[in-house]
Amino acid sequence: MQKAAGALRAALPFVQRILPLLDGNIGTAVSNIMSPYQMAPPAPPVNLEPIEEDLAELKAQHRDLRNRILEQKSALKRVEDQLETVREAADRNSQEQQEMLDDLKAVRKKINTFALLALALLVVSVALNVILYLHIVHLLP
Repeated sequence: MQKAAGALRAALPFVQRILPLLDGNIGTAVSNIMSPYQMAPPAPPVNLEPIEEDLAELKAQHRDLRNRILEQKSALKRVEDQLETVREAADRNSQEQQEMLDDLKAVRKKINTFALLALALLVVSVALNVILYLHIVHLLP
């Protein structure tokens, strides 16, 4: 099993060179087979410092943005609480106005009743005065 795996590893570079034949690139495949197997030169070291600096800057911006969002959230909560207080005050005012309107209707009814009673008494008084005047006119011929 190990011999088969070793043979497969040895044949792998040749298989990589032959596979482009299946795509129709025969010229490339032949040149790959004819050229000696070369290992790729080691990649030059990558300078990650600018990326790390940008990443640190992004983290700082993210922290700043998160703090701003938290501040806005707390400000919105305060506004929501104030709006709730205003709504409750408006509801209380509306209820008080409704009670005042009911009281005014009751007072209006009482005043109308009193005015009708006073008018009735005035009519009775005028009628009694007329009757008395007529009675006195009959007595003094």
